Amino acid sequence: MENRDQEISFSTNRSFGAAPGQIPRAKNRLSAKHALFFVLGLMTLFVLYHNEQFFIDHRSNTWKFFSPVFGKLMVHALGGATALVLGAVQFSTRLRQHHPAVHRWCGRCYIAGVLLAAPMAVYLSFTHGIRTMSTETVVQSLLWALTSLMALRAARRRNFEVHRQWVMRSYAVTLIFVVNRVILDLPFAPTTDVGAERLT
Repeated sequence: MENRDQEISFSTNRSFGAAPGQIPRAKNRLSAKHALFFVLGLMTLFVLYHNEQFFIDHRSNTWKFFSPVFGKLMVHALGGATALVLGAVQFSTRLRQHHPAVHRWCGRCYIAGVLLAAPMAVYLSFTHGIRTMSTETVVQSLLWALTSLMALRAARRRNFEVHRQWVMRSYAVTLIFVVNRVILDLPFAPTTDVGAERLT
């Protein structure tokens, strides 16, 4: 029986290109996760180019609309950008396994970004936004903050499986910023919100 187990182990290692006694490694490191984040990266670049140029082009009507609250908008934008970028980094298996301290630091910065961006989004939606979108913004911001804090709570309790689940939920809410704008720019998905073009 022992010889039989050794033969199976050797056959498995050889099939993955590893020598006997070594941990097999997959030849192709690309995965569905990499493909997903590549697509999300392209979507983010599209949104930055198509929707956020008013930060640079001060001749646009969108800049004229937001310029009175530019400071508050920057707080929201920087918090959201921090969450968007560091949230993606947190899904790196290599980072979690080999650099746990960096993973924890990025996680804290992600939570801080969410807790800056979410309440500021609510404030701007009521003081300098479209009234019909205020309820949507409040619900999204509450879900964003709640899922992020639940992820933090699970991590502090060292319940890492639950922590991963809440992180995925939190980052799904983070991605609404990107996905929503891409969908609204599709020709077959026009918005019915009056004046929404000022915010996109």
